[in-house]
Amino acid sequence: MHFDDEMKQMFVRMVQGKVHLSEWETWWNSHIPQLEAALLLGDRNRIMPADWKTGSYRSMFKSQSGIAYYFYRQGRPVKPSNFYETKAKEQEQRQKEEAMQIYYDRIAPYKKQWDLYLEKHPTKTINFEWHNLLGTPPNQKPPTPLISQHGKTIEWYKQNREALKLCLKENMTAKIAPLAKAYGMKKVGKNFFVKTQNDLVYCLWFRGYFRGGGYEAMGYHMGPLYAIEDGFLELPGHICHGDTFQKIEQDWSEIQYDVDAINVDKINQEFDYILTFLAEEVFPEWHKIDSLETYFSLEHQAYLQATKTGPIDPLTQWPMWETEAKQNRDPWHARDYTLGVWELLSGKEEEGYKHLESCVQQKKSYYCGDYNDRSSPDAILYYNAELFANTKQIKDHNDRKNAILKTYDEVCQFMKYYYRLTKRVER
Repeated sequence: MHFDDEMKQMFVRMVQGKVHLSEWETWWNSHIPQLEAALLLGDRNRIMPADWKTGSYRSMFKSQSGIAYYFYRQGRPVKPSNFYETKAKEQEQRQKEEAMQIYYDRIAPYKKQWDLYLEKHPTKTINFEWHNLLGTPPNQKPPTPLISQHGKTIEWYKQNREALKLCLKENMTAKIAPLAKAYGMKKVGKNFFVKTQNDLVYCLWFRGYFRGGGYEAMGYHMGPLYAIEDGFLELPGHICHGDTFQKIEQDWSEIQYDVDAINVDKINQEFDYILTFLAEEVFPEWHKIDSLETYFSLEHQAYLQATKTGPIDPLTQWPMWETEAKQNRDPWHARDYTLGVWELLSGKEEEGYKHLESCVQQKKSYYCGDYNDRSSPDAILYYNAELFANTKQIKDHNDRKNAILKTYDEVCQFMKYYYRLTKRVER
């Protein structure tokens, strides 16, 4: 048999999904000279087994797709079997589950210590049937068909934007607001939910898209009331980077852009993902932490530290998440401020002032705005840090301790304004 005939027969079997993994790789490797002569470089690269996925169905699916394109270019379009694609997804799902199990085994000792700590410091249980909120919001108005004889006119975009805003408002009111209320959060402004408890603050917000329309991003933060968000891990990595969060990220454009006609069902589904993420993972994890002592406990910090790097993704061979990989994630040295104040409150003045001085020194690298304006978090951070750092000059220990506590109360009072809980506070 001529090699061209043999090659096309093998290609047809690949399209049909009838070639085994080992058979394909063996056949390809034993005919490389003939394949180099018979195929263009582009076709060869698309069809050859993937070196980075030897022995995987993903490699088979990649080769099958390359073969389908090869036949298409010859004017012989074919419909490939979905066998390899299905097997690839199943194989990768198994590998992902195995990788996640290795991860859970790795963090198990830290989680055990954290769970033991929580047993000694229980919080009140919150029972809220959030599953009833999933699906179509009650009394949701059906979308009005957008019809224009002249295509997407200014009037068409205006109507579509209004339809998007209405759908977002319906979902926010029917799903997010009741859940936030169940956990004691107060709605301040259109899309900002917040509560304070024992000098901790819990926030959830949806940032509007700067070009109009929907939401650009969802943010959430839990930490000391006196601090600003410092970019460090606040939730276990498998929560803030897990499957539910990935679903939210994948379909976020449905609630962001208004350049195409909105899809009400997809918007409702996206809010279902958001609701599930918050109700199953974020809020219950936050609810375990009801004091600064618990937040800063060694068990809690060690547990978060253990989860900062995820398992190896079987598809990319990179960690599924890696918090420490972000460059300059704390350029303001906000974490130094957060830790420094807590150490002062805990009586560890030497360590506390060292952290605070590190934060204050960083101020020279930034242009800061008005420290009374909550739109200037860097100015607020450095002003607060200086207030605490200046107490070091007080010689008497008791007077210094009283000054620290007085400064703490003043800062917390201002930060309530920063987190939109009170009216403007001037300093």
